[in-house]
Amino acid sequence: MARRQNPKIERTLKRASSLRTVKQTFLIVCEGEVTEPEYFNSFRLTSANVKAIGKGMNTISLVKEAIAIRDIEKRRSRNYDQCWVVFDKDDFSDSDFNAAIQMAQANGFHVAYSNQAFKFWFLLHFNLYQGAIHRNRYAEMLTHLLGFKYGKAKGDSVRVFNVIYPRTRMAIDNAKNVLKAFDGSNPAKEESSTTVHQLVERLLLFTEN
Repeated sequence: MARRQNPKIERTLKRASSLRTVKQTFLIVCEGEVTEPEYFNSFRLTSANVKAIGKGMNTISLVKEAIAIRDIEKRRSRNYDQCWVVFDKDDFSDSDFNAAIQMAQANGFHVAYSNQAFKFWFLLHFNLYQGAIHRNRYAEMLTHLLGFKYGKAKGDSVRVFNVIYPRTRMAIDNAKNVLKAFDGSNPAKEESSTTVHQLVERLLLFTEN
C-alpha cells in the first residue's frame, strides 16, 4: 500500500509552489533620484517585481511622499507586498532622521537607512568599515576600490552594480557586523551604519541561485 504523504509536508509543498507562481511586489521609494533606483532596479529578479522611485526628498518629507504614493497606488488597485523607504542621515537633524524612521514603520513601511549615506553600503562590499567615516570620503574610496571613477550620473550605478553584485553576501555580513556595535535605540548617532542589507536580503530571495 502506498505511503500517505505527511499532511504538514503536503501543506508546506503547496505553499512553496504557490510562492513560486505568485510574484512578490516591492515598492521602493528612494531619497536619491538616480543612484538608489538604478541600483535596486538592477537586481535580476525571477519571481518578484520592483518599482523603485527616486524623489529627491529627504527624511520626513520623503516618508510622507512614500505614504502618499502607496495610497494612490492602492486606489488604483495596485497593492504591494513590501513597501520600503530608502534615505540617508547626511546633515539632517537627529530628531528628523529618527522621527522619519518611526513614522515610516508606524505606517507599514520598512526602512533602509544609511548613516551617513547610501554609498557606505557600496563600501561594505569590499571591506568591513567600523567607526565614523564622513560621506565626503566615500566617492574617493569607491573610485580606488572599483578601479574606475565613481560617479552619480545616469548609468553609473548599473556599472557599480555589475562589479559589486558578486560580493553582495559579504556586504550583508559586514553590514550586520557593523550594527552589532550599536543597540539600535538611536540610529542618528550610529555612524557609520546602514540597514540597506535588510532590503537586499529580501530581494535576493527572488533571484536565481
